[in-house]
Amino acid sequence: ILASSTVWAADNAPVAAQQQTQQVQQTQKTAAAAERISEQGLYAMRDVQVARLALFHGDPEKAKELTNEASALLSDDSTEWAKFAKPGKKTNLNDDQYIVINASVGISESYVATPEKEAAIKIANEKMAKGDKKGAMEELRLAGVGVMENQYLMPLKQTRNALADAQKLLDKKQYYEANLALKGAEDGIIVDSEALFVN
Repeated sequence: ILASSTVWAADNAPVAAQQQTQQVQQTQKTAAAAERISEQGLYAMRDVQVARLALFHGDPEKAKELTNEASALLSDDSTEWAKFAKPGKKTNLNDDQYIVINASVGISESYVATPEKEAAIKIANEKMAKGDKKGAMEELRLAGVGVMENQYLMPLKQTRNALADAQKLLDKKQYYEANLALKGAEDGIIVDSEALFVN
């Protein structure tokens, strides 16, 4: 019986490896799609900021061009915005979808270097380089390193509406009002900070 169990386990090893490879590929595909959506949102917000700067410098045509680019980035029908929206926590608008457009992860301010923690950070960096965020965070947690994550969330519907208003106002040559509409898009960004674990 022991021999047949060993053979059965050996026969299933390639299947398990294949399933694990498929899971990794699916995770990488999902991460790439989420990254693309975040980039679109981030580029749109950058366009909003530069459009406001163009208005400030007296270049309304450039502001109009950038506002149109931002609007196009956010109205891309090929993007599955809802699939990557951050669910409800700490969001101001209940009927909107909040999209993560930027994020940062940092070590807590009370961090005191030890050889063990330095080794854990090195391993965590290696895991992050391979796209294994969960593994990296777990490595830091096990070493007692406090980690904070900040996510910058853009309300999709509110931002689209602000851009549409800005486009109309720019067409009417109401530049001050267009600047305020663009500012409204910028002001809609919220920062969600979370202590992933503390030491």
